[in-house]
This record gives sequence, structure tokens and C-alpha cells, in this order.
Amino acid sequence: MPPTNRKSLYPESSVPYTIYIKPTETIAPSTSNEADLKLDPRPTFLKVGILSQVKGSAYLEYGNTKLLAAILPPREISKQSKKNALGVIQCDFKYAPFATNDRTENLTKKEQFLSVALKKALEPVICLHEFPNFQIDIMVYILQDDGCALSSAINCCGAALAEGGIPIYDVITASTVCIYGQHVFINPTAAEEEIVQMREEKTEITEQGLCVIASLAAVDQVAECFQKGYMTYETIKNLTNYALKVNQSLLSTVKHVLVDKVKHHLK
Repeated sequence: MPPTNRKSLYPESSVPYTIYIKPTETIAPSTSNEADLKLDPRPTFLKVGILSQVKGSAYLEYGNTKLLAAILPPREISKQSKKNALGVIQCDFKYAPFATNDRTENLTKKEQFLSVALKKALEPVICLHEFPNFQIDIMVYILQDDGCALSSAINCCGAALAEGGIPIYDVITASTVCIYGQHVFINPTAAEEEIVQMREEKTEITEQGLCVIASLAAVDQVAECFQKGYMTYETIKNLTNYALKVNQSLLSTVKHVLVDKVKHHLK
């Protein structure tokens, strides 16, 4: 992805405010019993139309994960480029300097990786045939990362696309599920994700990994299935079913916010 010309409003020397707070976070209890799993989304706050100078925008708080999404107006691709019958999208996934403790080069690689993953999730959602030879730029800015960053970004972008009037097939929703041995984590925190993604040479853990499932409920389609780690087919199938149930609950929240926005404009 080409480097962005937009500079952060904060100095590069910024640090997360959490380093000044006495740590109280504990790993949430998990379970291997399906009946005991709470297939509910985190406490969610969503507001659309928060930026006036873009096509569509949204702000999302998913638990302690906070982020912004902005959809820029479609722009024509340079005449020097090959003409495309379909429009293209360009995603830019960025972390605020204070969003995470990771200040190494790995953060830049992570941003590039998440930008590609976000693009793959949103391409099946947008009616690209209505934007021949046009490009839609989508920007995501993570203000605080406490896990589920990719799935939260997908949810926030889905709401921003709908608010901005970009033609889409359906409102996309996504959620994250993890497994560590016999323990399943729904909507894992950053600490839980870190444990799940740790690689230990000597371990008795047979299955360990993370899944991000993005879906379109109206057409009963999975827009993206991102999987990292090692797990069996049956495990992936079960985790996907868990995520789809969480997505359905999130869809109700997103639709409620969008309907309220329309009602506000009609008054």
C-alpha cells in the first residue's frame, strides 16, 4: 500500500495513557461447554455521520476498543491507468500513536496486513459495478485497541458505507472468536488475543487460533473468513457458527442506529 500523506494530529512520542493506570485487567473466564458460551456482542456504542467533510463516517466503541471510519467521495482513476469495468476500493488502516503499546516496526506491518484484510472483507459488500473506473477510499483510525480490531473496523465501515449512501448489497457485520486448547473466547480482549497467538515450542495445546467472520445476513453469505493458527475443520465450523450468531445481534444494533439517523433527517 502506498504511504499516506495524511499526518497524525498527535506527536510520534505519544504513549498510551494506560501505562499510568494501575493494571486491573484479568483474562475473562472461558468455557469449552457450548451451552455456557455467551454469544452476545460487547457493550456497543455506534454513531454515524460524525464527520461532515467526507461521504460517510462512523464512530464505534466495542467494549474498550474505539475507532473511526471515514468513506471519501468516489474519485475517478487516472486516465493513465487501465480502465476498469468495476470500481476499486482502497483501505487505509491506521493506529493512533497512543492506541497500543506496540511502537515497533511490527505495527506498520500489522497496519498493512489489516488494510488488505479489510479490503477483502468490503469488496463483496459494495456494488462496484456502479462505479466503473472510480476508486473509493476507506480510512479506519484506531483510537484504542482492546481486541477485535479487524472485526470492529468492518462493522464501523459497514455503518459508514450505509450512512454515506454508497450502494451496498447488505449491511456487513463481523465478530472475532478464539480457541486455546479446550477454551473458547468470544469477542476476545487484546490480552486474550495475545495469549492465543503466542507460539510455544513445548506445549500440550492441540488447537490454538483466531477466526474473524464477516457476513451478509440478507443474502446468507460469508464475506470473509480470516483464520490464524491451527485448528481442525470441525472447530472452524463451530467457531464460525458462534460468530454468525454474534453478527446477527450486531446487525440489529447497526440497523437501529441507521434507522434513527434517517428519522432524524426526516423531522
